[in-house]
Amino acid sequence: MSDQGLRVTDVIESIRKHRSIIGVITLAAAIAGGIFYLAGPKKYEAKTEFVVRNPMYADRNFIYNSDTKLIDYFANEDDIDRVMLMSEADIVQGKVIKNMHLAEAYSLDVTSRKGEEQLARRFSKNYNITRTEYKSLVLSYVDMNPERAASVANECVSVLETEFNEYYKEMRKGMYLSLIDRINEEDSTVNALTDSMVVIRDQYGIYDFVSPARYNLMAMGMKENGHKNYARGLEMIQNLESIKDEIVTNRAKQTSLVHQYKTGNKANQLPLLKVVTVAKVPVSPKGIGGMYTVLACAFLGFFFSTMLMAFADGIKRQSPR
Repeated sequence: MSDQGLRVTDVIESIRKHRSIIGVITLAAAIAGGIFYLAGPKKYEAKTEFVVRNPMYADRNFIYNSDTKLIDYFANEDDIDRVMLMSEADIVQGKVIKNMHLAEAYSLDVTSRKGEEQLARRFSKNYNITRTEYKSLVLSYVDMNPERAASVANECVSVLETEFNEYYKEMRKGMYLSLIDRINEEDSTVNALTDSMVVIRDQYGIYDFVSPARYNLMAMGMKENGHKNYARGLEMIQNLESIKDEIVTNRAKQTSLVHQYKTGNKANQLPLLKVVTVAKVPVSPKGIGGMYTVLACAFLGFFFSTMLMAFADGIKRQSPR
């Protein structure tokens, strides 16, 4: 009955019997690993870490409302998801590629569609963003040039801050411009009503204070001036004055809202990203390093040569004589 399988004693015996060839293969594998590490292209990885602020703190409802319930200073999971989504969008990556002149750095012709796609794929391959358990985000970029790797990583965060913050600022600017248009319309209406009342007062000779729409103010001591249509003129002035006072009141409210929506719209006001670790120029290339590469290759050479010799000896033992 033949003995099936490979036992530990058989492996040890094969190592002792073929130690010379196993040693040569192990040494050759180690040398090959060293040559590959020295001759192969080295890639450097630069990392930067940042946290996301709660975008609601930049909203006027929270800035000017002291009675609002306290909310978390840090962004929630949904906001972090939006940041990660925007970080992988063309509006961010495309701008980083353009700002850092990566087409020239990678010697790619982006005048053609093919070259543009190659550059986008290469950037996407080297770019990575992940979230940590502490709700921070780690952004990394890999490049054969360590200085460029750090610069691109920091530029990614800068562009991401601009684009993500601009999303909220665009809405506030839209409301701000809408209010400005409304105030301009109200100014035109107030000027037209003022001109009309001046004409009516001169026509009917009524120069008393008439403002029924102003609360707690009443027209006192109104006396007829002898004009046959005095009553009609007075009613016309009261009607126009009431409309004008309401528009002036609304315009005052709109003006207050304009100042509120204008708050925080400047470029450097109320940033939403806070960098806690700036990407620095990496010193060591990405990977396990030269020593561990040699040791790993030597181990693989030793393992496979040992298994090969052991299997060969096992086949010889089982073959009929």
